[in-house]
Amino acid sequence: MKGVYICKALVVSEDIRRKIIEIQNGMIDVKNMKVLIVKEDSYLGGHWHTYNEVMYMLKGKSWDYRMTNLDTNETEVFNLEEGDVVFRTGRIVHGGMFEKGSIVIDGAAGTYVSRDFNDVVVEGFK
Repeated sequence: MKGVYICKALVVSEDIRRKIIEIQNGMIDVKNMKVLIVKEDSYLGGHWHTYNEVMYMLKGKSWDYRMTNLDTNETEVFNLEEGDVVFRTGRIVHGGMFEKGSIVIDGAAGTYVSRDFNDVVVEGFK
């Protein structure tokens, strides 16, 4: 799908002391980072932004994760698991079900102010 790239995080170094996992290396300039801890099975998303984003599934899974490119009208549905990295350009509506206990690291190329300021909500997107 145009505007979406999904890959696995890369183990760049590992020894008996530690493991280093690379989420991204130059794909986007990150201005904002968040850690999302899912407290119960929930639908999360249903919105889009004007800027690029990266999402890393550190733990858990997401199913029926739908993304729609507003410019091309392409839609794809994904099941995401630990280690998956999702890169999205702006104008990609995104959302899906997340499993309780999942931990997601989100990075954005834009400064996040608030849901009202940054998120363009699409009613009924699921």
